[in-house]
Amino acid sequence: MMGILVLVLFALLVFSIYHEARSLLNPFLLLAFLMTAYLAAGDFFYRHSLHTAYGIFLLILTALPLLIFWAALFLIYNGLVLLHKEGFSKLNLASLLLGILINIFFFLIYIRFSKPFHFAQPTFFDFLYAVGMFSFLIFGISFVAFMLYSILYLMIPKNKHYDYIIIHGAGLLDGNQVTPLLKRRIDKALEAFRKSKNPQVKLIASGGLGPKETISEAQAIANYIKEQASDIPKDRLLLEEQSHSTYENLLFSKQLAQKEMKAPRFLFVTNAYHVFRTSVYARRLHMAGDGLGCSTAPYYIPSAFIREFIAIVVYLKWLFIILYAWLIVSLFHIFFK
Repeated sequence: MMGILVLVLFALLVFSIYHEARSLLNPFLLLAFLMTAYLAAGDFFYRHSLHTAYGIFLLILTALPLLIFWAALFLIYNGLVLLHKEGFSKLNLASLLLGILINIFFFLIYIRFSKPFHFAQPTFFDFLYAVGMFSFLIFGISFVAFMLYSILYLMIPKNKHYDYIIIHGAGLLDGNQVTPLLKRRIDKALEAFRKSKNPQVKLIASGGLGPKETISEAQAIANYIKEQASDIPKDRLLLEEQSHSTYENLLFSKQLAQKEMKAPRFLFVTNAYHVFRTSVYARRLHMAGDGLGCSTAPYYIPSAFIREFIAIVVYLKWLFIILYAWLIVSLFHIFFK
């Protein structure tokens, strides 16, 4: 029976990816498939008396809380490294704060289970503990699903024909120079441009004027291309200088392209961790196309993935609001009826 469920979930995942690889349903189908496949493997080992394999299965399962604890310690370490290398900012605190939050959660679990739990006389602390536990599960499962599918999405074969290649802007150095992170995006886009089989393909440098910047991010991208890639014709580079977010990068670039072509196809070039969310936004805007990711400094990746996940949660905020409303009403009914 478990084997049939695994096959059904796998078939649904493949069909969903084939139908729309940018769907937010895909991360949860992927995680459901992986978890069911793992449990099915354990069931198979047990029924066929494969004791060594079943022992490894149980060891991994029971070691999961410890792995999460060690992951939290790694996030704290990674957060300190990021602050040292990139400087203090709210965005750079993401991995550090998440690591601390997970450790606080484990501490609260220890306190809760060190005392007897009386269902007959639940306290408000018990209610808060239940909310915290469900929150940990909801966001933990969602984050793992998002992270795994973001990695898988990069491996899915993409359409090779594009009309426009969008280079997503990022903050500038000294207000007018591209940063190493933005250079990677530009270089990846130039590589895709040169490999394109469409002789009419164009680049769109996307990014407006940010705080403490003397030129727009789009202009900084264009300046870099003129200096480093003189083989790119001037008429093949368009500037989109209004945007201040990923969503606006796509929206205004789409409007710019549609002035020249009725149904353009796009390639969105950004960092690898950012590709799936960019593609989700592009789907919302009914933009045909795919994402292409460039490399990122390893120490930057954990915090970047966390920020991407937070952006997706904000994007789906009404879903989470409804979920929490249902959760709180249900818990009130259980604890204080």
